[in-house]
Amino acid sequence: MGTRAWILILALVCFLAGLAAGLAGAEFHAERAPARSAFGAYELGLVERFDLDPERQRLLVGLVDHYNLEIEEIRNRHTAEFQREMEPELRRIGLEYRTLLRDRLLPPAKRAEFDRLTADFQDIF
Repeated sequence: MGTRAWILILALVCFLAGLAAGLAGAEFHAERAPARSAFGAYELGLVERFDLDPERQRLLVGLVDHYNLEIEEIRNRHTAEFQREMEPELRRIGLEYRTLLRDRLLPPAKRAEFDRLTADFQDIF
């Protein structure tokens, strides 16, 4: 196999790995609960510095939890917007690399098999 073919294979593999990692990371980010530890030191500092009683500590925890939820909502909204903006470009280059792989890398005798294997993934490309 020539150098160009290996470069195309490497580019396609890198693209698909990056796409998969990005999608998996986005799902993980969207599904995880807000972390209590993000402001844990801040909460503890306020409790100690101002000698907050248990009732005020409970209110502080509620405020920080609500703040974390709003931060996550903003992050999720912007992540979704960013992904929507990227989608046309990702589809375009996915189709481009699929075409290169099929038409330039695979021998003509293997293209029909490739088409059958990738038929389920047409919506990705």
